[in-house]
Amino acid sequence: MAKKQKTRRQTDRLAKVKQIARRRSLSWATPRLLQLGVELRQARALEPTLHAVTKVSVGLTRSLQGTLRLLDESGKRLLTSARTGPSVHRRGTPAFAWGEGFLGWVVVHRKPTFTNHPATDPRFVSRPGQIWTPGALMAVPLLANQACIGVLSVSRKLHSTYGKLDLDLLRLVAQLSEPYLEIARLKRLNESDSLTLLHNRRHLDERLPLEIQRAQRFGKPLALAMIDIDHFKQVNDTHGHEIGDESLTEFANRLSTVSRSSDVIVRWGGEEFVAIFPETNVRQGKRIAERMRRSVCDRPFATSAGKIYLTASIGLVSLTNKDDTQSLTRRVDQALYAAKRQGRNRVVSLGSRQSKK
Repeated sequence: MAKKQKTRRQTDRLAKVKQIARRRSLSWATPRLLQLGVELRQARALEPTLHAVTKVSVGLTRSLQGTLRLLDESGKRLLTSARTGPSVHRRGTPAFAWGEGFLGWVVVHRKPTFTNHPATDPRFVSRPGQIWTPGALMAVPLLANQACIGVLSVSRKLHSTYGKLDLDLLRLVAQLSEPYLEIARLKRLNESDSLTLLHNRRHLDERLPLEIQRAQRFGKPLALAMIDIDHFKQVNDTHGHEIGDESLTEFANRLSTVSRSSDVIVRWGGEEFVAIFPETNVRQGKRIAERMRRSVCDRPFATSAGKIYLTASIGLVSLTNKDDTQSLTRRVDQALYAAKRQGRNRVVSLGSRQSKK
C-alpha cells in the first residue's frame, strides 16, 4: 500500500513538473509570437517578412538553424527564401525537388513531423553540396487555401532532440505566418526567373535604385557587373533549346556558388546576367567577377547532349557620385561590349586593363 502511494506521489509530482514546464514555455513563447504578428503586419518588403519567421522559429524551438522554402511557380521545386543560422548546404546547391528528402515528404504528405535521427531516417536524403548533417530535424508544411505553398524547417546538431512541444510551437509559427507568406511567395515568383531561379529584371528595376541610394547616402562603394555567355546562340542552334536551358540553369548555379551571400544576381534576359556587389569597390568586384568567369570556363557543362564548353565575358563598373540607374547600367553595358571586342572570356572594367585569361 505504501509503495503504491509513493508511486502515485511520484507520478503526481512528475505531472506537476510537466505542467509547470508547459506553463513556462507558454509564457515564454507568447510574447515572441505576438511580436512576430506585429512584424509580419508591419513588414513592407519581402526579405524582412521571411526572415522574421525563421528567426522566431529558431528562437522558440531553441534550434541552431531554420530555413523557409517556398514552392516555385511550377510547384515542383522548393526555393530557399530565408534562413537563420548556418546553412546546411553550400550556396548554389540545386533546389529541393517536390517530394525529395525529408522536406519533400512533408510537402507531399502535408504533415508536420520531426526526426531525432536524420542520418538513419529513410525520408532523409544526403545531397551533393551538403555541409553538415543535422542531429535533429523538424519541419511543418505551409498551407494556403488547402494547398501546400512551402515548408518551414528547423534543425539542431548532435546530442539534442525535439519533442511534441517543439513541433506544436513550430506549427503555431507556421499558422500565424501563412497568410503573409503566401503574399510573399507570390511576390517572389513575380520577381524570379522560372528557369534559373535567380531574380529577374523586374527585381533588378526595384533593387538597383535602392542599392545606389544606400551607397551614395552612406558613402559606401558599389560595383555592378554584366555577364554574357559567349557564342551561346551556337549551343541552341547545335543542340536545341532544351540543352540550352540545361546550360543556362547550370550557368546560374555556378554564378551563385562563387558569389557572396550579399551579392544580388539577376537574369537580365536570354544569356545575359547582372550582378550587384554591395559595399564593394572595383578591385574587389574584379576578384568576384574573375571567380565567376573561371567557374564557367574551368570545367565543361554536363548536359543531356554530352559535355559542352562555355566561356563568359564580364563588364564591371563602380558607382560614382554622379551615377543614377540609367548611367550605371549604360556604363556596365559598355564595359561588357569592350570585353567582347577585346576577345571574350575576360573581365573588363572601364578605365582599367582587362584581367588575364
